[in-house]
Amino acid sequence: MKLTKILLIALAAIFLLSESNNFTFAQEKKMNEKDVPTMVMNSFHKAYPKAEIKGISTETEKGKNYFEIESVEGSKHIDLLISKTGQITEVEETIPVEQLPSRIMKALETEFKGLKIEKAEKVSHGAVTNYELLIENKTGKNEVKMDAAGKILKSEKVGKESDKAD
Repeated sequence: MKLTKILLIALAAIFLLSESNNFTFAQEKKMNEKDVPTMVMNSFHKAYPKAEIKGISTETEKGKNYFEIESVEGSKHIDLLISKTGQITEVEETIPVEQLPSRIMKALETEFKGLKIEKAEKVSHGAVTNYELLIENKTGKNEVKMDAAGKILKSEKVGKESDKAD
């Protein structure tokens, strides 16, 4: 009898976890360009006339629906969140490390000795600009989010080190 209860609880937990994963996947839906509202596409093409679209999906963020357009312009990757009315609400673009503000570099060098920046992104959300970086040093890889003043907002290990902690 006790074993049956344990099995039922385990099955219920597996079911709930799989349903929560399905819910997460339902938050983002891939789309074709022809299915995207004209105002959304016009905003994208006006802001980035030379960019090539790599993917489009819908995304729900904080209860609001957006279109996410992933694109490339030369070597720069650009992801945009655009409302159905065509308002660009967020722009995330890769930038060369040399374009990082000096206060960002100073803060990184203070916190992460001997670092190598593998990827740098500038994220603009309205008037607010943050930076997301993938760095590596002797202690491993970290994803770091910083504000424009150089304050570290979030830092977490990625790769093998973080897998061991789980």
